[in-house]
Amino acid sequence: MPRHTPVANRARTRVHYGVVLRTRAATWGYVAALAIAEAVVWLLSPEHKARLVDWVSTNVANLSHHPLGSLAGSAFVPDSYPLVWVGTAVVALFPVNTLLGNRRTVFLFVFLHVVGTLLSEGIVAWRLAHGTIPEAARYQLDVGPSFVLVPGLVLVILFGSWWWRPVAAAAMWALWPYLFVGLGQLEVAAVGHVTVMVLCVPMFWLLRRNRLAALARKVPATAPSAEAPATEPSTP
Repeated sequence: MPRHTPVANRARTRVHYGVVLRTRAATWGYVAALAIAEAVVWLLSPEHKARLVDWVSTNVANLSHHPLGSLAGSAFVPDSYPLVWVGTAVVALFPVNTLLGNRRTVFLFVFLHVVGTLLSEGIVAWRLAHGTIPEAARYQLDVGPSFVLVPGLVLVILFGSWWWRPVAAAAMWALWPYLFVGLGQLEVAAVGHVTVMVLCVPMFWLLRRNRLAALARKVPATAPSAEAPATEPSTP
């Protein structure tokens, strides 16, 4: 049996971590951006923090004036619990990223965040147009990564590996009391959470099926030799 020298072992370790970084780039990119955004927000003065949160809030007023900026910014700017969201992001995204690859993971969570936001704020806009809620609702604060991370936790609990599932379940248990507060009054956060939790499973199935089909098309028609056992190709 061949012996691996320390140099060879280090080289193999570098290759392994390089593969993990590349094939899970969607997770690490979001986690890094979220950590940077949290650090910036919590280093700002209260006045500047209030201005930033007000600008990125995905309320009806901001979606009318700068929809792209508010939709993008709100997914990275939490208004409470610094660092907790960063750890939750690793648990919620890494296993899903493993199953879907980078591009499909990005598509899935952008889709959920956008649809959850537009539906919940669309209800607010409709109610404002009919005068059933105060005008102040047009400017309410609505920020945070929960429309990304909550459906991610759901998917990890349902489809993740056994060592990820209990961690995701614990995170979901901690968030559960706050997810549906005000649902009977069609509060934005509660409506959005229900929306993304309902949509995430069928969307995941479609994207996972698409990825498996793409991988199958890349498998050589001839069986690999015994000296070169096949491994599932990794695609972004």
